[in-house]
Amino acid sequence: MTNKLKTTLFILLALLFSTSAIANDTTKVKPKQDPYEFEIYGFVRNDFTFDSRKTMAAVGELFSFIPMDQQLNTLGEDLNAVPSSRLLAVVSRLGFNFKSPTFNGMFINAKIETDFCGAGANYNMFRIRHAWVGLNWKHHQIIAGQSWHPMSGDLLPSIVSLNTGAPFNAFSRAPQLRYNAKIDAVTLSAAAIYQLQYPAPGPNGNSTNYQVFGGMPELYLGVTYAANGLKVGLGGEFMSLRPRTTAEVNGETVKVDETVNSFASQLFAQYGNKNFTVAAKSIYGQNTGHLLMMSGYGYYGVKEDGYSRNYAPLTQSATWLTLAYHTAREKHNVRATVLGGYMKNFGARHDLDGVYVRGYDNIDQIFRVAPSIQYLYKGLVVGLEYEYTGVMYGTPQANYSVVGDHLVGNHRAYIMLVYNFSHKFVK
Repeated sequence: MTNKLKTTLFILLALLFSTSAIANDTTKVKPKQDPYEFEIYGFVRNDFTFDSRKTMAAVGELFSFIPMDQQLNTLGEDLNAVPSSRLLAVVSRLGFNFKSPTFNGMFINAKIETDFCGAGANYNMFRIRHAWVGLNWKHHQIIAGQSWHPMSGDLLPSIVSLNTGAPFNAFSRAPQLRYNAKIDAVTLSAAAIYQLQYPAPGPNGNSTNYQVFGGMPELYLGVTYAANGLKVGLGGEFMSLRPRTTAEVNGETVKVDETVNSFASQLFAQYGNKNFTVAAKSIYGQNTGHLLMMSGYGYYGVKEDGYSRNYAPLTQSATWLTLAYHTAREKHNVRATVLGGYMKNFGARHDLDGVYVRGYDNIDQIFRVAPSIQYLYKGLVVGLEYEYTGVMYGTPQANYSVVGDHLVGNHRAYIMLVYNFSHKFVK
């Protein structure tokens, strides 16, 4: 055998063994794992508003509900017919999203989000908007923490105003334990919810104690179908509050056994394509003050012990509808929206001695029309909205339904300037 032949055979054998080793090592390589995903996001937002009269409002008067009723002096002057304007940046927001790799068919995600709308003595402070952790499987999801109340977040109108359609739309974020079961395009939801930033009214003002001492969370059940641009859902909640734990009887403090139970339901639908979106929601229910709606409950008579009160919730219906046109260009886009809302107070099933409500006890009906337009360029958004809200105030009847006899309206101009930012990175 020549030296050239020996060399050739040696090279061939070496290549054979090296190829085999590489193949063996390749079979031992683990499949590529999903990365950890992180996102920092937020926006800087400035809001300017002008109102033609005093309103019931929050967040430095940016979050407007309804105009206040007439307050006439002896000269016939309406003391609430006073215009106002303001410019604030407290709605600016910062958030963080997290998503883990998938392990054995399950991944974890989480969100924490804050803004500057918390209450302070002479300034605005950080507050929690969202703070939750989610456990996710193919057909199941568990969320624990503060997030949108399902009566709010399952469908929100996309408008300029900070009030997001309130008081016609339910508005609340709350601590909750929520379970979603996903079956193709259908999602079944169940949640146990506690109040925090949006508490119910009661004898001591708005407070979470009425639910805390009631001993149970709000309970929600709902179902949503979403596919091909269509979203339809319905749901309902049950809530039990304990307005008082003690009462003064003949100079002695005694325990009382008092609860007020209530039900509320929602039906919503949305359809959209590249350029048009139509959305609507209707809420019919009792004691929805904790959802920033103009409602509550009242008391009447006493029980057999002679001092514990009977309670009955107030019932209302509220509906909103939005029509929107939006361009879909790469950079410069326009979005035009009009919102309409209507609310009706039906009172309670019993004659009442007094009520605890969010808002005022002499409201019969509320309506709103709010056209808006937005210009969007990359992260920049400029929005302009006109909002007219009218309230039929009147005389409360024995069950606190109201016979409306005069209309009070507010004209609001709203200008918004927002710059959005986000950065996503993986590890």
